Formats: sequence, C-alpha cells, structure tokens
Amino acid sequence: MSITTETHESVTSNRQTFDIFGVQLQFLIAPEQASGKISVYQGTLPPGIVVPLHSHEEPEIFYVLEGKLEVYQESGAQRGWSTTGVGDIIAVPGNIKHALRNTSSSPATTVMITQDQLYGFFREVVKPANSQQPAPPSQEEMQHLFAAAAKYSYWMGSPEENAAIGIQLG
Repeated sequence: MSITTETHESVTSNRQTFDIFGVQLQFLIAPEQASGKISVYQGTLPPGIVVPLHSHEEPEIFYVLEGKLEVYQESGAQRGWSTTGVGDIIAVPGNIKHALRNTSSSPATTVMITQDQLYGFFREVVKPANSQQPAPPSQEEMQHLFAAAAKYSYWMGSPEENAAIGIQLG
C-alpha cells in the first residue's frame, strides 16, 4: 500500500492590492504555485472603469463575485456586449478581441483564471494601489505598457477600434 500526501497552499485575504490603469488587482495564485500553468486573481473594476479592446494568446475565465460587468467579445457565441452579474462565468478564448467595462454605480469584482504568460504581463505593468483616485497614465507608463504588450503578445485596440464598440479613450 502506498500513501500519497499533498501540499496545499492557503490563500489569505491579506494580499497586497495593485492598480493596473484603474483596475484593482490581487494576485491569489501565481503560476509557480500551480505547476507553472495557471494563475488566479481577484480583480475589481470601480464604477466607470474600462478595460479597452485587447486580445492575447491565453484564455481567461471570469467568475463574478459582486456587481455587474459588461463584457464585449468580437466573435463566438457571446459576440458583442453582454451584461453579467453575481454568479455568472465568462470564458474568453485565447486570441479573441474583448473588452470589459463597469457602467454601474457599484464596483464589479471577479475572480479571474488564466495562464502564465498573462501573469507575466500583469506583473510587469501593475503598480501598488493607493487610496487616491487613479490619474491618467503618464507617457512613461504608456511606453512601458506598449513594451510589455509587445513582449507578451498582447494586442491593444486603437482609439478608433475602441470607439467602434462604444469605448471612448482619453
């Protein structure tokens, strides 16, 4: 008879919160904690925050914990904008152009699951969150974002492409 033991890591609520252009992000499980394959986050979009049109190679899964979130997908069964609420699950396949926005008056919080490449991108562009209202990104922050996007094969829509789906940038 053989006995197998497993090591389980506990996720605590004392995690540092980071800011990624207005989205509040907590890293719950890093790829190295999951055999280098997946990562898990908690993300909060305050009212009025938008994640512009973008795509990346890796899929994302969102589980809505709180609030309402509008999700745009360019193709597939969920093509166009759809509104999701508490308990809903959104699966965005890799390489599908998509965007997120919170047009409600309350924060929208999700748990997000993705893979290691997107984790690397997030780690490179986040900064520690503070209690102040997020300021528009500086030219340096935008240059850093574009460099990280190129490094991690993260495509970002132009202002015109975002306007075509109802998102006004800047």
